Amino acid sequence: MTPEPAPWEWEFDWHLTNRCNFDCAYCHPQIKHVLNRKHLNEPDPALVVQRFDETGRVCLVHMSGGEPFLFPGFVDLCAGLTRQHYISINTNLATPDVAEFVRQVDPDRTVKIVAALHVGERERLGLGLVDFVRDIQLLQGCGFDVDALYVLYPPLLDRLVADLDQLYELGVEQVRAKVFKGVLNGRRYPEAYTEEEREFILTHSGQYPFNKPYLEGPPAFRGSPCTAGVSSFKVTVTGDVRRCATVPAKYGNLYDGTFTAADTPEPCPAERVLVLSQCLAYSLVAEESSS
Repeated sequence: MTPEPAPWEWEFDWHLTNRCNFDCAYCHPQIKHVLNRKHLNEPDPALVVQRFDETGRVCLVHMSGGEPFLFPGFVDLCAGLTRQHYISINTNLATPDVAEFVRQVDPDRTVKIVAALHVGERERLGLGLVDFVRDIQLLQGCGFDVDALYVLYPPLLDRLVADLDQLYELGVEQVRAKVFKGVLNGRRYPEAYTEEEREFILTHSGQYPFNKPYLEGPPAFRGSPCTAGVSSFKVTVTGDVRRCATVPAKYGNLYDGTFTAADTPEPCPAERVLVLSQCLAYSLVAEESSS
């Protein structure tokens, strides 16, 4: 996702809301069964834009949830952020606000929109693929960079090819497919995929580059210096700023104005990689080995 050189200085991975119109079986249990049941009190969009502006840095803000488009005033939030910063969004494209988003938000400052296809939920709610593809094409036609993403939940593997064929027939040129990470029937994935499933997954991953290292066992980053906490951060739904998705070290709160970044990179203390793409991007060891 990151161009070289990046036009931003800091990156934030922001879980901005617990609100979601889907009830996916593979949703992370901490979100599905804990966070989504709590009272929601999201900050005003103008306040959030102000807080990012106050960092004095050009930021890339990755937004996920929940469903980002259900954040109250989400289009206003994106329009405000893209005046000085850059955004990326992970969305199910199942809300009526896409047309308004296109009218108000700068595509040149929207680095990526990941349109996650949760096919079981769309069918349960009577939402066809036609609407999903229509919104993708609307965004792409207005200059937004959009990737369709299919979660390779084990019970969906038998229908993957048929679903991909339908998407291609409807006009989606590229679909990325990512491994399921979690526990199903007492088995932890991606470790529990069979060899046959692994080969099938790699064949149908599209341009998603992280399935192979996840299936082979992600590299260890423990002890390696990392920019997380210095120039890349995780923001929780309450505004608390953490080092990353794995390490809960806190750096204040974005919403109340107490956020302060660390001065120097510190070794990674994590035993298990949760978001490989971020580890590869932020690890100084990985960066040196690729240069």
